[in-house]
Amino acid sequence: MSWIIASSTTVARFRYHLETQILEIEFKSGTVYRYFDVPSIVYKNFVNQVDSGGSAGQYFNAHIRGCFRYARV
Repeated sequence: MSWIIASSTTVARFRYHLETQILEIEFKSGTVYRYFDVPSIVYKNFVNQVDSGGSAGQYFNAHIRGCFRYARV
């Protein structure tokens, strides 16, 4: 799966693995995190937020951060 670039002060890019439901997010700091058991609709809405010029950081804080298990890569 290819990376999606985010125009954000927090999120640099992200990608999603449908088979494993893992969302990988690389932050502007260069740190990458994997979020586990993320439903595809959460990923699709994340893409829509970014594509429509919305804030990737706001979407992350509202719908991903604190909602899923994660690990630093």
